[in-house]
Parts: sequence; structure tokens; C-alpha cells
Amino acid sequence: MTRSFRILSAWTVIAFIFLPAVIAADKAIDPCTLLTQAEIQAALGKPMQAGKLNAGVNPAVGSNCNYIVADFGSFNVLLKPLGYSETPERIKAQFVKMKMKPVDLPNVGDSSFFTSPGFGMTQLQTFKGSRYILFTLLVPGLKEPAQQAAAAKLMRTLLSRIK
Repeated sequence: MTRSFRILSAWTVIAFIFLPAVIAADKAIDPCTLLTQAEIQAALGKPMQAGKLNAGVNPAVGSNCNYIVADFGSFNVLLKPLGYSETPERIKAQFVKMKMKPVDLPNVGDSSFFTSPGFGMTQLQTFKGSRYILFTLLVPGLKEPAQQAAAAKLMRTLLSRIK
């Protein structure tokens, strides 16, 4: 065995020991615990039900928490590790291709921007370290600027709770 092969083998073993711990650490974060129901309700100004966790089978998919707002609205928090090729620029470019105009939200996470998929829905995409956080809001009676303000406030709170 050559010296470089032994070093490479040692690094491979180290990676296999620590990689599952890194994935498990990300998987262990329950997005339903990052914001309280009272905080969300205060920001949105609407009554709501407690969040329900929908964990993905594959850790790369992440997990999300869905809250029912008023009678038929929703607030969803998706938290997932960034994929190898996922960057704010690439994701933003995909929205541009779909004729959605991303609007930057400065000084929130490493990068943040809003998108509007239509039907009164607002999304806030945020990147922080190796994490991708997506808020999706559909709040009855709340116009887009108010949804954006609420989402920005809630994202700042959430970011203060994760490392």
C-alpha cells in the first residue's frame, strides 16, 4: 500500500464515521419547534392551528411543518440541507425562467428573496450556511406586502434559533 492510498483510506473512514452524524444533526431539527404558534399568529394577525410535522423519508428532502391559518390559509416552514448544486443564484434563476421575479430581502441569512407563485401566495427563500429554509404563506385577507413583512420578521426569529 502506498502512503497516499493509506491517507486517502483514512480520510474515507473518517468521512463515513462523521457524515451520518452531520446528516442526523440536520435531520434532528424539527421545523415545528423553531417558531411558536403565538409568534406566527401575532405576525400574521390571524387565528391558527398548531403545526404538524411532515418529515421527508430522504434527509436531502428535509422536513416541513404546516400550520392551518384562519379557515383555509396556510403557513409552511421547510428546512432542508442544501444539495451539492443548490445555490441561491441557481434557484433564483429557475424562478426567473418560470416568469416569477425574485425580490431580494437584504440582511436576512446569507441570502434571501421573495417569490410570488400566484393565487395570493408568498414565498420567502432563505439560505443560511448549509441550510435552505422556505416559508410559504397563503393568508386569507392579507395582501402580499403584509405577508412579506410577516415572513421577514418570522425568518429573522427562526434564524436566531438555529446555528
